[in-house]
Amino acid sequence: MNIFLTGATGYIGSAVASALRKNNHEVTALVRPDADSGKLRELGVAILGGDLESLPSLREQLGGFDAFVHTAQSRQNTVAADRNAIDTFIGLGGHVLFTSGVWVVGNTTSADETTPAQPLDIVAWRPPHEQIVLDAGGAVLRPGVVYGGRQSICADWFAAAEQKRATTLVGDGRNRWAMVHISELADLYVRIVEQRASGMLHGIDDSDATLDESMRAVSPDLEIQRVPLEKARETMGSFADALAVDQRIFSKITREKTAWTPRLTFTSSVAQQWQEWREAQKA
Repeated sequence: MNIFLTGATGYIGSAVASALRKNNHEVTALVRPDADSGKLRELGVAILGGDLESLPSLREQLGGFDAFVHTAQSRQNTVAADRNAIDTFIGLGGHVLFTSGVWVVGNTTSADETTPAQPLDIVAWRPPHEQIVLDAGGAVLRPGVVYGGRQSICADWFAAAEQKRATTLVGDGRNRWAMVHISELADLYVRIVEQRASGMLHGIDDSDATLDESMRAVSPDLEIQRVPLEKARETMGSFADALAVDQRIFSKITREKTAWTPRLTFTSSVAQQWQEWREAQKA
């Protein structure tokens, strides 16, 4: 398949680009002129210079793609740029795969792909964009908190353990995050594209550990500084609520639809994560 990808230099997008190329798909990536595209070129990814804001002006170059996989977020004007992207892709007629996230579901003890959105403030803009894609017959993927590789939100846990310093935890640590390993998430993207799957989809593993248990799995001796949510909001704003979110979310419908079978959980894969994180520090 001939696939157009946004966000290909990012944490999720770079893994998706690699997985698509390993499955012999032709990939063209939208890359800002100031971004390093060297690793993408090594994978055989074609580069189209631009950003989300410039997509409407690139319509002539975007014809003929079988699928549009949107993983990027603009550094500025996020909402308007995101809407630019999905409107452009939908207008071109290919299969659209839009990346949202589990924070759209909000705090929940039991939710699946059919649960109505109750978004945290930081992602309150996303449900309308999800609906536009769904109404057009596309797919919306809500990944959990992504871990593995060079890490993202969890990166400081490993860095703090390695450097024998403290890391910060918002709240008391008894909350749970819906999570997914980067490699298994990338596999799900490939499955969705290849099957032209549509509708609401969840990229989530079977993690059931609390945040405190997850951090202790990285290192039993990890020093954790607990910051009350109210205090964290003073410096982090609405991002603090995302870090303190308590979620148990399931992906049974997605697994049945795509035959996706993630095997890793955060706590069961810590040794692998340590190896991946250390290799990423050398790169």
